[in-house]
Amino acid sequence: MSDAAPIGDGIFQIPVPITDNPLGHTLVYAMESPGGLILVDAGWDDDNAWAGLTSGLEAIGHSVKDVEGVVLTHFHPDHTGLCGRVREASGAWIAMHESDHEMFEHMSTGHGPEWLEYQKANMTRAGAAPADLEAFEKSAAGKPPTGPDSAPDRVLVDDELIALTGRGLRAVYTPGHTPGHICFYLEDADVMFTGDHVLQKTTPHVGNFVYPLEERDALAEFMDSLRRVQTMNITRGLGAHGIPIDDVAGRAGELIEHHEERLDHLYKAFGDDQITVWQVAERMKWYKPWADISPMGKGMALSEAAAHLRHLVARDLVAQVPDSEPAVFARR
Repeated sequence: MSDAAPIGDGIFQIPVPITDNPLGHTLVYAMESPGGLILVDAGWDDDNAWAGLTSGLEAIGHSVKDVEGVVLTHFHPDHTGLCGRVREASGAWIAMHESDHEMFEHMSTGHGPEWLEYQKANMTRAGAAPADLEAFEKSAAGKPPTGPDSAPDRVLVDDELIALTGRGLRAVYTPGHTPGHICFYLEDADVMFTGDHVLQKTTPHVGNFVYPLEERDALAEFMDSLRRVQTMNITRGLGAHGIPIDDVAGRAGELIEHHEERLDHLYKAFGDDQITVWQVAERMKWYKPWADISPMGKGMALSEAAAHLRHLVARDLVAQVPDSEPAVFARR
């Protein structure tokens, strides 16, 4: 029996399972539209998730064939994975911000030899040791988490209004977690679907994935987007994972404070040393000791460390040491 249910204001919540993942499920939201239903996100791509989505739609008195469109908060596979199956069943359009269209394409093209060699070279530039590269290679094999058949076919822009029955769902551009992350504001109910931008219990991942440093300052984007959401004075937030958010502005402030604390801790952790991006990651505080984190987990931690390092450089607190190979950084 599905746990899908109405949660007020004409919103239906459908938990779509993510197999063998501690997150448990993605919360997909459905609302009636002139052409049937609009979904916010779609869920992970496997048979278990598909059964969860289709049975959930049936539990609220609908069918997957009723889906008019899917608006995506961002390109990650636990949000986009089922889009292809939904579109095949219903003819639905799939919409995402243009900045995540390219990211989706990269994600869905495969984890083949070229991708693996690029990842290893990238990690080498970060200062990863041969043993770390070997461990990553062993854990990274497999097919891409979502296929090109789930690719979006419509571009969403900031402040765009998606038509629902008798009301609208407004796109609010909130880059940070990904370059094209969007929240969706249901104005008549004062409810925001926050995707992975604001979560009640979890701190969303924010990462830079090109080493030693890339132009994009993901953490600056994220905190600016949090400040934008703060100014909207939204009463209720519905994230893609976890419990509802009672005070979106307050929670956004907590997330900003969390990252300010991490930046301060990292700056102090430099001491007088010159360290690589990999060593930056080793010195940051994580949920478990660095040695106990899995190879793929270290890859995600590395990207988050790079985002904090990138922001310290932007604040002119840390600088790259010239002519270092791999690149090392030191406090100014």
